[in-house]
Formats: sequence, C-alpha cells, structure tokens
Amino acid sequence: MFDTTLRDGEQTPGVALTVDEKIQIARALDELGVDVIEAGFPITSPGEYEAVKRISRLGLNASICALARTNIKDMELALDADVDRVHVFIATSDIHLKYKLGISREEAVRRAVDSIEFLRSHGVEVEFSAEDATRSDLDFLEEIYSAAIDAGAGFLDIPDTVGIAKPEFIRDIVSRVVSIARDRIVSVHCHNDFGLATTNSIAGVLAGARQVHVTINGIGERAGNASLEEVVMALKILYGYEIGVRTEKLVEVSRLVSRLTGVPVQPNKAIVGRNAFGHESGIHTHGILRNPATYEPFPPELVGARRWLAVGKHAGSHGIRAKLAEMGYEVSEDQLKIIVSRVKMLGDMGRRVTDSDLAEIAGEILGSKSCSDIYARVEGMRIENLGERVRLAMMITVGGIQREIYGEGRSAIEASIDAIRKLLRQHDLEIDSYSVRVEQVGDGVNAESIVVIRTNNGRQITAASIKQDIYWAIAEAAVRALNIYSKTY
Repeated sequence: MFDTTLRDGEQTPGVALTVDEKIQIARALDELGVDVIEAGFPITSPGEYEAVKRISRLGLNASICALARTNIKDMELALDADVDRVHVFIATSDIHLKYKLGISREEAVRRAVDSIEFLRSHGVEVEFSAEDATRSDLDFLEEIYSAAIDAGAGFLDIPDTVGIAKPEFIRDIVSRVVSIARDRIVSVHCHNDFGLATTNSIAGVLAGARQVHVTINGIGERAGNASLEEVVMALKILYGYEIGVRTEKLVEVSRLVSRLTGVPVQPNKAIVGRNAFGHESGIHTHGILRNPATYEPFPPELVGARRWLAVGKHAGSHGIRAKLAEMGYEVSEDQLKIIVSRVKMLGDMGRRVTDSDLAEIAGEILGSKSCSDIYARVEGMRIENLGERVRLAMMITVGGIQREIYGEGRSAIEASIDAIRKLLRQHDLEIDSYSVRVEQVGDGVNAESIVVIRTNNGRQITAASIKQDIYWAIAEAAVRALNIYSKTY
C-alpha cells in the first residue's frame, strides 16, 4: 500500500495541511501499517519541503517518498529532504507531450532516463510514473518503461491520471508492463472520475501489480483517488490477499483525515461511512439482532466500527425495542406499539427520527422526565466580533452547575461548534457530524440541526433541535445528545 494522502490527497480542492497536521497523519498512517507514505511534493512550498523532511526523520516503519518532476531542482529538494524513495514522473500521452510539455517522445525518454540515473547515483530508491499512461501509445509506454528499468528504477507506476480506464484495459496494460518488468515492482495509480478507482486498482493487482497508490477516504483531485480502505478490505475479504494494514484502525484514521482536511466522509461511504454498519429497515434489524451475518459482509469491529440501529419509518418493533433497551428504557408490548406508531408518524412527516426524538416519545409514554433537561441545558449565547474572527460564549448548566464555555471561529457557527467540542471532550465525546436545514417561516427562519456525537467506544447518538439561529440549533442538539449519553451510557 503506497499511501499518497499527504500528496495527491492534499491536492483536493480547498485542502491545505500544516506541517504539524501532516506529521500527525503520517504517524497515523504508519500505525495503520501502510508500506509507503508519499509525504509530499517538496518543490511546492517551503512548508511542504519542511513537512517532508520532518516526516523523513520521524523514524517511521513505512518508507518515506517524495514526488519530483524530471528537473534538477525538484530532485535536489527531494534528496535534501532525506527520503527513502523519490517518485519521479513525466507525461507520456501525446496530448500532454504536445500541449503541456511541448516536447517529443524521444525527449521524454531522455529526461526520464537522466532523472532516474541522477537519483540512483544518490543512493535512493526510484519509482517512475508515466503520467497519463492510460491515454499513452502502448508501444511508446513499453519503450519508456524499459528505459526506466535500464536506468535503475525499482518501481514502475501506471497512472490512470484522468480516470478513464476500464477494468479490462487496466488488466491489459498492467499485464504488458509486468511482462517487461523483470524483477521490478509494478504499481497502479487510479483516479475515480467514473467511480472505478477501486475496481481498477483491484484489476491491476489481479493482473500482476504488487503496489497500489491509495488515499484515506479516497480524497484527491477532482473525483478523488482509489480509497485505501476499499482496496484493502476488498483484497483481504473478497480475494484473500495478505495485507499488512491493521484494518481495525481504518475508521479511526478515516476520521482523523476527515477532521484535519475538512473533507467530510459521505455517510454511505463503503467501509468507513457512518451508515456502513447502520440498519433501519425492520426486516434487516430483525435479522441483524438474530445473526449479524444476515445483513453484514464482515463484522464492523474488523475496521474499528460499531454496528448501530436507526429509528425511522422503516423500523420495526424488534429494532426499536433493542434501541430503547440500549438507551435504558424497558417497555411493555402495548407501550412499544404506541412508540413504534409515533416513530412511523414522524417518519411519514419527512422527519429524520433521532435518538433524542425517541427519548422524548419514550419519556412521554412512560411518564418519566424528558432527557432534554436531565443533565445539561443551554441557557444563553453571547457573540463577540473580533474582526475576522468570532468569539462565542455559551452559558450552560451542566450537572446543576452554571458555567460558560467559549469557542472561536470564522463565523458564529464555527465558534458554536468549537465550544461544543470543548464541552463534549470533557465527557470523552466527539462530534461525528452535523447537518442543518433552514426553512422560511413568515418573516423569519427556522433552523433544524441534527447532530451525531460519538462515544469513546464508537457508539453514535443522534439529536435534533429547531431554533431561529443555526449556531444555537447546533449547540442545543449536541447538548440533547449529551443528555442521552448521561442517562444511558
């Protein structure tokens, strides 16, 4: 597994990591067990060079790699960063040679050979990529890879740069390169423009590739790269490959990368998405409760996830009873029927039914105190503008004690989330995700926020709130989730 989260992944539009953030991710990738970490592209900026150099000196188990073009300045900076491997590339498709580089095929071969020989003379491993390989003339591709081998490249990477390759073509092109590779390792680098990055990566492995370029959560330019977690689990579970990745850390690393890059993981993302092991349908939850293998391809614990049951219009009595028991409620058959009916009614109204909704319904039916007021309650908010920043003071009662928690951000919403994170971390909780829906009501608006918080053992708690201000709705929903946690976990 050649992980390029810190290089190609960071090229996701809008993503910019600090040196310390890149180091944090590099350590996590090493603990995950990837073989190679492409730490960055040193020529990009002084900060990028510093990050690559500092990562190289961490003493990680993974090989540390830097990207370089076939020019001397790129390569010298990569070498000066003390990396184990330099990944050098040049475009080989006619469209790139003509419109981007303005050089001939012969010149491309010469530059590739000179660069590889220069790097090898400095004692580092060299990986050579023929950029846009899948749109290149195959005879020329074979020629330049053969020249790269003769020059000393130990790794031959085949990039599907714009994600246009079909699986059968990946098999063909990989087989062709493998046939001339001698003892060199052939690699694939697949982009996801048609949603085929994982499939194409697997096709490459089946054709003889022994290295795959991947990123955490599949982040990357345009539609992204092959997803590490998808490639690893497909090869492991479906094809029986032995891979050194510690799969039980996949969800943990996915969340770290999402938090630091600001790129959310889609809920239905394979392997690490919030819904990957979530079940609502009554038929499904009944089966899951009897034997999880009925509706899960592998145990969630294998990737560090937790199974969870959702409540909503599709839920059945078995699932809702199990959810109520998890939240600390014991109900009779008659009470359960009423609760199920109320849940389905909310679902038919277009509402996403949260744990806080279920707690309110159960509390009403059982005649117990509402969860929303048990432990914590938002008493007020105060906002102070600091030029380009906003400071928010959240007045809150927690366990009968009034206090203020402060948050800062570029907006009141960011400041509110910052304050909530501080509150939740005092209880070993984290915000997993949040969503907001705003509706026009007369001359004003109502903001409905749904917040998902995560416990330190991976459980999820959902809660909702409707307020006129988005930042207040988010805070109140999070506090409602905290109340459920305080009562039931």
